Amino acid sequence: MSEVAIIALLFGAGALVLIAELFIPSHGVLSIVGVALLVAGIVQTFRHGGELAGTISVLTCLVVLPVLAVVTVRVWPQTWVGRRIAPPNPVITSRDTSVPVEEIGRYVGQTGRSITPLRPVGICEFNGKRVSCIAELGMLEAGIAVEGLRMVSGQLAVKERKA
Repeated sequence: MSEVAIIALLFGAGALVLIAELFIPSHGVLSIVGVALLVAGIVQTFRHGGELAGTISVLTCLVVLPVLAVVTVRVWPQTWVGRRIAPPNPVITSRDTSVPVEEIGRYVGQTGRSITPLRPVGICEFNGKRVSCIAELGMLEAGIAVEGLRMVSGQLAVKERKA
């Protein structure tokens, strides 16, 4: 196999693995493999194609990879495949909670108790009413005293209340 074919295979395999990352949840493993293949392609380009070809391949990767990353983050969720893989978050209405979303704000500054673990989202009880809450930092266990801090996307942000 010629050097040019090997270089083309390395760049092609790197691109395919990076594209596969969009469809296969690998927690970044495929991204690392794809970038490693591109780096191997760049090294081989320097070794067999000379300094000019290697520099061009480096500059091309430095321009193309960030552009593809931005396009992926901005455009991918809007495509039909992206919407099926990661559907948009639902809008919480008053029918979805036992307390209307408009009334949840009155629990800011009040003390309640967590009914379920907040990891980070869960249910807390304020004055006998169950409210969907989100933990301010980390996770909170069930049955602890919490304090309402502020509204975040239709949920009450809470923190553990120290005695």
